[in-house]
Amino acid sequence: MSDPELPDRTPRLAVYAGVFDPPTMAHLEIIDSALRIFDELIVVVGFNPNKAGALFSPEDRVRMIEASIAADMRSRVRVTAYAGLIAPYAESLGACALVRGMRPYADADSEIALALMNERLAPRLPTVLMVASAKNVYLSSTFVRDTATLGGMIVPGSVSPAVEAALRERFGAQLAGDGASSTPSDKSATPGAGHQPID
Repeated sequence: MSDPELPDRTPRLAVYAGVFDPPTMAHLEIIDSALRIFDELIVVVGFNPNKAGALFSPEDRVRMIEASIAADMRSRVRVTAYAGLIAPYAESLGACALVRGMRPYADADSEIALALMNERLAPRLPTVLMVASAKNVYLSSTFVRDTATLGGMIVPGSVSPAVEAALRERFGAQLAGDGASSTPSDKSATPGAGHQPID
């Protein structure tokens, strides 16, 4: 028996913005979760051209996210970089919502404040706050950067194979050998059950 026809409607497009320096499995999980609600997702790598100190360039971060997204999701996800206010930009793209990842132990106040500020900038654009699963909720880009730069390691399961390769290219011999920091045997781009921790 064929499925009933869906009513004609404009596809639901959301914008998920963050710094993603680098992308983590928590970010990828948020992308996966957002696509269960929205038809299409634009992932925006936000950056300030006047602020130095990023580990990866915006272009590198875009490439890492694109390479990390599961093949069956790629037709529904677009990744871009943008330096500017996200809410008006998302509105100009035709988005119906902003997606933000939230760590409940650290981000609640700042994320709610940001959502209220974005409401002032784009009153018709709601913010959807999403929380990653227990295995990824503590992950952040800061954690990944610090373990790589200070500890010389990549914690298994913290980043996708594409991001791990970029980290190894960046830090080279500074990182521990493959046996200590390889990713799990499941190489899928998104977690099997991941803003997001948002940094």
